[in-house]
Amino acid sequence: PANAIKAVLNGGYPPVTARNARPYGMPPFFGVLSDADVAAVLTFVRASWGNAAAPVSRQDVERYR
Repeated sequence: PANAIKAVLNGGYPPVTARNARPYGMPPFFGVLSDADVAAVLTFVRASWGNAAAPVSRQDVERYR
């Protein structure tokens, strides 16, 4: 779950290009969500829509914060 945790904590933005000078991205939630909140959101996402990924724990998130 490392990439998903890092994406939620640090946000993500596509590169700026000549045709897309202000790309829309996801803001960082580092200071907004607790470790338990991030774990709950990612556990839901990873288990939804037919996926069978393992749950994300608070300790997993703490490791990357």
